[in-house]
Amino acid sequence: MSGAIDTDLLVALDRPDPSRPILLSGLAAAALFDGAGEAVCLRETRGGMLDWGGVYGQGVRLTGPWHLRVGLGSNVFTLAATLDRLGARRGRLETRHEMSELTVVQEVAILPGAPAVGRRLTFASRGTAPIEVVVESEFAPYLAPVLVEGIKPYRYGLRRRDPSLEIRSHGFGLRLDSDPKIEGVAVNGAPWDGRELEGEIGAITTSHRLRIAPGQAVDVAWVLAGGLERVIETDPDLGRRALDRRAAWAPAVEQEWRLWIAGTPTLRFPDDPRLEAAYVRARSALRALYTAPDGDLLGLVAGFPWYAALWCRDLAWMLPAVLWLGDDAWFEESLRCVFRYQAGAHLPLLGAEVGELPMQLSPGPIFLYGTSDTTLYYPDLLRRLVDVTGRVGAAVPFLDHVARALAWARAKVAPESGLLRNGGEVLELRDAAAALSTTRYGFDALDTTIWDSTDRRDHAVDVQTLFHSALVAQARLARLTGPAEVADAAEREAAVLADRLAATYWWQSEGYLYDSLRSTGGPVARVRPNALRAVAAGLLPPAQARAVVERAARADVTTPWGVRTLSSADTGYDPEAYHDGQVWTIATAWAAEAAFAVGDGARGLAYLGTIADRILDEGGLANECYRGDRPAAFDSCFLLGFSIAPFLTVLFERLWGIRPLAPEGVLTVDPAFPPGWRHAALRALRFAGGRVDLDWTPSGLAVVWSGPRALTLRSGGREVIVPPGGTATVAPAPPQKPS
Repeated sequence: MSGAIDTDLLVALDRPDPSRPILLSGLAAAALFDGAGEAVCLRETRGGMLDWGGVYGQGVRLTGPWHLRVGLGSNVFTLAATLDRLGARRGRLETRHEMSELTVVQEVAILPGAPAVGRRLTFASRGTAPIEVVVESEFAPYLAPVLVEGIKPYRYGLRRRDPSLEIRSHGFGLRLDSDPKIEGVAVNGAPWDGRELEGEIGAITTSHRLRIAPGQAVDVAWVLAGGLERVIETDPDLGRRALDRRAAWAPAVEQEWRLWIAGTPTLRFPDDPRLEAAYVRARSALRALYTAPDGDLLGLVAGFPWYAALWCRDLAWMLPAVLWLGDDAWFEESLRCVFRYQAGAHLPLLGAEVGELPMQLSPGPIFLYGTSDTTLYYPDLLRRLVDVTGRVGAAVPFLDHVARALAWARAKVAPESGLLRNGGEVLELRDAAAALSTTRYGFDALDTTIWDSTDRRDHAVDVQTLFHSALVAQARLARLTGPAEVADAAEREAAVLADRLAATYWWQSEGYLYDSLRSTGGPVARVRPNALRAVAAGLLPPAQARAVVERAARADVTTPWGVRTLSSADTGYDPEAYHDGQVWTIATAWAAEAAFAVGDGARGLAYLGTIADRILDEGGLANECYRGDRPAAFDSCFLLGFSIAPFLTVLFERLWGIRPLAPEGVLTVDPAFPPGWRHAALRALRFAGGRVDLDWTPSGLAVVWSGPRALTLRSGGREVIVPPGGTATVAPAPPQKPS
């Protein structure tokens, strides 16, 4: 398998598979199909079945399922019933169908740089006489940001701006163009006379009549575009231009993908080809989440189908992997986007405090605050940018943002405990909105961290770990940019917090960390994977850190398909509960990281293998979560950025053991490969303005360096200086004598 992985082809089928979701995505648009070639995507969502199929533009769901039907005489053929072959690649889909005497090829492509999707049917006759067909296209308009599942407008406006159809609602809009020109239109099953219409629209049906001569190929193509209403107002010819260039749809999509892939590192694991294949799939899956829907937003959407917006906590989990994949420009612009919306005032209706970063951003812009942990990630992200690229100057525009974020965090520290308080933000938001609304939707997010539907107040262990990392990051940035007193103060705070965490969260009888501490009433004695974050951060003494890893590895927490969010031995465990028993892929990555941190490489690699199996078995996707009692996705997006990205990050930072200090020109590489491995390689790692190639064997680590200045490479306690354009080898450290 090594060296022969198709980086583009994701799914190849020769029979319909309606259960398989197929995601086509670009920077401003997406389409959800199934393995039968239909724009349909049925998902169990919050206990019920919803169909997420259709077209999305600028973070707005433009349509529901979009069906095509072909009529030949008295027979009506559907795509699903006639599928002969299907091939799905990132950004495009091609299917082949056999319909009586016709062979029909469907092509779907996300149009690069536009909030638009192109779709085309090409008909070829195998008969001896001309064939007349009627092609119907039908979809339900949606025109709602992807914020809450199943919510859509009630009233729409429809008009014909020849040759296009336009539908608008509440500041959002879509346009449908086709070639040949649309002949007939029906609204809710009744013929439409073309006059402007305002009201409820459940279905829009358009039709074309085609005549196909023997041996002739005829096509009909559509472009569906939209999102913010201003898009269809300012560029009314977008669809027409795209239709004129439809022969270039596929090459344009492939070129965009291949250019990005060419700029990313290559990993070779000959002794574990599934891990290598999972890296390839995960890498392109992360790219599928890139988004730049309009001029104000840029980053990665949280996932598909129902988190197709910028969720800044999820973005924080994804950005380290983006940086390891060499896309520091996208990383930096994503930071800039989030910091742009840092709250400058107390905004109760948005749940915002001064210095807080947003929880969620959508085009418009629509934004919301009110989390306890999102803001704490971003100081360390800025530190990462500097330590990987060496561009200290890149941090300077963001330093005031970091200072405001830390001021926000310090204001949340409880004087009596010295710990950062989490929870209550959404309660304030609810109270502020109480006088303005009479309808409530959803659940009370008492915790306002990742586990928002369960109560982990007042001092969750992972929040303290994040606060510590933010303080350490502020100190590192201040050491590089000044002033020294800021670095000194942050280092003192971080040291005090680390000591307090190790002393007050230790759960002696369980050999674990308490999940949270109450302001009154003592510790929250629940076994969750969050404690593993403190291990990965190095905040525990070695014996305690190993105990936490070993406790999390027991069967009540670790399953063959991943790590549970709550021990199955807990009285509150429910295998279907989102935060109280389901298996989360990100928790499995935390377990891998913690295992590597305590020197248990075999266990860490086993956790990575679990994630790799899920990625490969799911066709290059990675579910958000699974039932706690069996490996079945439940209440789960089929692709979550925080299921993909931490896997990638752990490969670089823990399995390869890479620790960058680019401002000092120092790169530490301490691989944690198992004893049975004979070779591993990493090509084109971007670091400090250059490229690093690494080749590992049991006899040593070889490096090739192409950077602008000498590189100090450290490995196994040894150090070599590699000149620009030079090579070096670090021999393994001799085995230590038993003490």
